Amino acid sequence: MKRYAKTIIAFLGLFAFSCENSPTKKPVVKIDSVIKKTLIIKQVQLLQIPKKPIQTRLKVVKSILKTSVRYSQITKGLNRAVIENGGQGFGICLERSPNPKKDGAMGFSKTYDFVVYEMYPERQLNIAWFSFNPRNNKLYEYDPILDHQKQIAFDKNLLEQLRE
Repeated sequence: MKRYAKTIIAFLGLFAFSCENSPTKKPVVKIDSVIKKTLIIKQVQLLQIPKKPIQTRLKVVKSILKTSVRYSQITKGLNRAVIENGGQGFGICLERSPNPKKDGAMGFSKTYDFVVYEMYPERQLNIAWFSFNPRNNKLYEYDPILDHQKQIAFDKNLLEQLRE
């Protein structure tokens, strides 16, 4: 019986090692082809002309707002004052725009309507409202007391970026 057990164990051992357990074959890559592909990629990268970063309409309109003298007057020292009063700072929110989904606005309007606000732990205090009209390229500040929009000055050079 011992003789048969040794034979069976030997047979099973040979059977286990005789099965071809080769790993999946990887394609052989020649170094020359890798070097050629790398050189081609480098040549293409050298031929590409660096592009000017694309400014979205919303970014340009925000720049128009931020270059206005009135916006600078309102926000100068505002962050420090809000923090000293227990707040977190101030922010700008786009309330309405001609493309509300694309711009992340809350609603539709033919103008870009912004609100400048102070942030406090218990509330948000709106302090100024601005509107940019892309049809006549004018920036306005809304006066809630007189219920009137007053035209304000801004950097007119930004209008060229808006046209692009």
